[in-house]
Amino acid sequence: MKKNVLVTVSGIAILGGIAWFGAHHAERVMVDKGIERFKQALGPDVSFTYTRAKPGLLGRSVRFYGLVFRQGPETMTADEAELSKPDTQDSDVTRIHHLSFRNFQLADPAGSLHLATVEMDDLALPTRTEDPAAPTMQSLSIGHVQATGLHGFASALQSDIAADTAAMDNFGANEASHLQARNVSLSTDVAPPRHVHADSIVVDGVALADLYTSLTTGAPYSAHISSTTRDITIDRLSMDGATPLMRAKRVLSHATHTDATEQEVSSIQELELRPDVPNMGWLPSLGYDHFVGNVVLNDTYTPKTGTLHVETLSIDSANMGRLHINGEFTQAASASMLNGNNADMQVTSMTMTYIDHGLVPRALGAIAAARGLPPQAFVAFVQSQSATAQNPAYAGFFRWLGNPGKQTLSIGIKPDQPMPLMQVVATLGNLASMPELAKQIGLSVQAH
Repeated sequence: MKKNVLVTVSGIAILGGIAWFGAHHAERVMVDKGIERFKQALGPDVSFTYTRAKPGLLGRSVRFYGLVFRQGPETMTADEAELSKPDTQDSDVTRIHHLSFRNFQLADPAGSLHLATVEMDDLALPTRTEDPAAPTMQSLSIGHVQATGLHGFASALQSDIAADTAAMDNFGANEASHLQARNVSLSTDVAPPRHVHADSIVVDGVALADLYTSLTTGAPYSAHISSTTRDITIDRLSMDGATPLMRAKRVLSHATHTDATEQEVSSIQELELRPDVPNMGWLPSLGYDHFVGNVVLNDTYTPKTGTLHVETLSIDSANMGRLHINGEFTQAASASMLNGNNADMQVTSMTMTYIDHGLVPRALGAIAAARGLPPQAFVAFVQSQSATAQNPAYAGFFRWLGNPGKQTLSIGIKPDQPMPLMQVVATLGNLASMPELAKQIGLSVQAH
């Protein structure tokens, strides 16, 4: 009896071994054929090597060790890579259900990237035709990706970028993506050096694949994708050069886009600007070591006419003052007045209201010191100008200067024809010596 049991068990073991070897051999054959089809689908310029490959069950997945992948100028390496095919019978080998890497590195003319770990789902790999001059048949798309230990270099920006963790959904041509990253740093040593850091960044509704293509190829980037909304949230943002430059507790921006208009509502909470920031060098002369305040912007841009309606642009500083601007502008380059590309903006009409919280007395004191006068004497001189001012608006303005904390100052600008914003600013600066310019810009002043 025991002899028969041993014979039976031995026979089962032998058959099982043969079956396992046969299945394992079949899996190897399936993997080898799959890899060959994979290479052919990606194009003639592909090199795909590895030190060892371990197939999964029924050839539906494979784990590579010592992976090296080259396609054109791009080189990708990983200590380990695991690839799973879709559960369907789809014969397209460039579509991957799941792909993961350990110690991933990518290098191409656009820059370099290193990731400690990365997991990707629902990939469609880029393919090319036999003709190198032919356009790409299919661009890279990724349903979801998450990574840790990100370090990279972007050639177009000449900048290093790093993040502890990053996750992204919907990366593909003309797709609205979702991105979130933590402990993000961007540094460049190209003069002037800049080091930017954020505790977290969340971006929704931006075509990140198209933005990447623009950065790497120089092709124009269009933000007009199928998505009608864009949201950005940045927490604990900072920027440093040779000295600290800027801090912000939170940056929020929401934009909606239709065929007719683009509307934006943005805010910067607890913004700090240091004297080395451009146009902020006046701070120390007024006794401020830095600016602290909040900024809110609400505007609507009409691309067809190039007009910009500013519902509000407010800058509120507890120890300086509160400035509120609204108006109509033309030849605007974008929907944001916070954008530096609006130098050619034309003013159709503009209203500014200002409530002082200590800035004006400091400014008057600095002017008095420059003229060698006691501050009180200079304020008295300013107040006396209201009695001799020919324009009633000027009289109200001089009275307000003498006691700015008690009233709100309102300034209106309405030129006969749209006037460049920088020209309006220059005219305002020259009014003291050339009061006749007030009519040119349609100036009205009221203190109330």
